[in-house]
Amino acid sequence: MELRNRIVRQFKCPSGWPGHLAGWIMASRPSNRRRNFWTVDLLKIGEHDRILEIGCGPGLALASCASRATSGVIVGLDHSQEMLQQATRRNRRFIEGGKVRLEHGGLDRISSMPERFDKVFAVNVVQFISDKTAVFQAILGVLVPGGVFAVTYMPRHRKPKRSDAMRMADDVAAHMSLAGFSLDRVEELPFQPAPAVCVLGCRPKGPGEQEAAIQ
Repeated sequence: MELRNRIVRQFKCPSGWPGHLAGWIMASRPSNRRRNFWTVDLLKIGEHDRILEIGCGPGLALASCASRATSGVIVGLDHSQEMLQQATRRNRRFIEGGKVRLEHGGLDRISSMPERFDKVFAVNVVQFISDKTAVFQAILGVLVPGGVFAVTYMPRHRKPKRSDAMRMADDVAAHMSLAGFSLDRVEELPFQPAPAVCVLGCRPKGPGEQEAAIQ
């Protein structure tokens, strides 16, 4: 039981051999793979999109993004060196080709990023964020007008229920609105005993940008 608890704690910030094992579980577990690829599908990535994944873990979704944004740039941010090492191995050809860049850092790194992104997403990270409004405001600042932010969550505690997933979705949507996002939609991916949910919001366009889009 103690070994299991030690590994479970590693999912927040993997390190050492337990972190290596946690990364292997993330990359191998079918439900986790499905959640990642489903989230990427929901983003409707375009050929030239610039994409940021927050908490990229072992890099599953980065490769999926890179195969779609063939002329874009994908940045993976994670505060775990162990996860960045695994993501590097998994995405080596994209990194060497200049399509994928990995950055070491926590949530406070977001606001200092020099580029702006068309899509930002995070999979099973939101439960570790204490001040969601502040973090979402930082994300809003690195999105282009009309850019999309997607947050995917699936409850992993003992005996989870659908209501647990939907409660988090409501909480995320409320904090997105407080941060200045325009809420787009909430999607649900069926699992037993509880689904994964993805909340998608957009950075609103200003009046001048709306007129340009209409023309």
